[in-house]
Amino acid sequence: MANLVTRLSTAGAIAIVDAIMMGHEPKELLAEILQFIRYIANDNSIAIDEKVALSELATGHRNASLAHFMASFGRIEHAIDCVLGAYYHQCSISMSCEQLAKSGLFLVSDGVNQTTGNRVVSSHRARRINSLMLMCGHYDGSGEFAYRVGLPGKSGVGGGILAIAPSKASIAVWSPGLDKIGNSKLGTLALEMLVQRTGWSVF
Repeated sequence: MANLVTRLSTAGAIAIVDAIMMGHEPKELLAEILQFIRYIANDNSIAIDEKVALSELATGHRNASLAHFMASFGRIEHAIDCVLGAYYHQCSISMSCEQLAKSGLFLVSDGVNQTTGNRVVSSHRARRINSLMLMCGHYDGSGEFAYRVGLPGKSGVGGGILAIAPSKASIAVWSPGLDKIGNSKLGTLALEMLVQRTGWSVF
């Protein structure tokens, strides 16, 4: 079941990349994504790890199958190779824990990055993003994460987790050992311990 949920999540992510391409070339899309991430993290050193992206391109047969499957139902509008190339490069953006935490600061304060004073999204949209992360940011383990940690969060299969304590902090943790669902085992434990000591759970 966990693997199925992960695959469905990946299919959705590929479909979103196709949707936001809007007729643009992959390089144009990736430049905009990278520019946005650098903007919200206030760090122009963030870059794409080309080696990781090429590795994903060479071995992502299941993702290619998912893309072709969706295309057979008319759900993919752009060339599959272009969509997958953009998807893999987007997934290969390299960030430290500090950079990841800074990129989530706008979700702490209703869409405004308090470090720069810039409004990134409306307060309504920030609330929507936090709600989505709380409900489905950890694949099939989202409910367990909500119970144990009690914060909006998004995990990645690289072992990173971004968690948001509304009005308090943006927190990033990383540990590559994943549980059976695909979330960082020690990262989740670290966040659970943090919340126990700070009382930052939203529940």
